[in-house]
Amino acid sequence: MGQKFVPELHDPNYRTTEGQKDEALTEDEAKRLFDAMIARLDAEQRGVRRPD
Repeated sequence: MGQKFVPELHDPNYRTTEGQKDEALTEDEAKRLFDAMIARLDAEQRGVRRPD
């Protein structure tokens, strides 16, 4: 049994995301964007709740 060569395992840039024309985010940009989305969701959730 021979092993099959899988390019993705040897070269992570072999295949890029399809349809994405923007450059990839840096770690800091991704973290900042994620934190902003979570803050927005938290604010929406707090707005839905009504004190009993």
